[in-house]
Amino acid sequence: MTSFRSRPIVATLAASGIAAVGVLFSSGVASAAPLDQLAEPLLRSDCSFAQVDAALHDQAPELAALIDSYPAQKAELAERFDVPVEQRRAELQRAIQENPEAAQQAQNDPRTQQLAGVLQRVADTCEQY
Repeated sequence: MTSFRSRPIVATLAASGIAAVGVLFSSGVASAAPLDQLAEPLLRSDCSFAQVDAALHDQAPELAALIDSYPAQKAELAERFDVPVEQRRAELQRAIQENPEAAQQAQNDPRTQQLAGVLQRVADTCEQY
């Protein structure tokens, strides 16, 4: 896992339904489509943040521990995640537009595919928690 430079950006991205993206990639993208696709499983999820968090702890404990190490940002994520899906999408788009360089880094990061799998597993299992 990488360290991140901008905790507010992390909170915004994660709150948009992609907590893991925010933690691993400290901001947004020049082209929104790849991050939109990456985030889609959690953006469309009906799960609460508590369910997503529990699934993340089960499916990706190291990533969950990293998120847990920033309690203020995690609390903000919880608040922002528990909103309607369209509001999550709007938050993601805003974060991408406000942080194009970091988003480009996220788009180019080789861990993106691995993260996509984690997010899909979390979205697929969160209703069990």
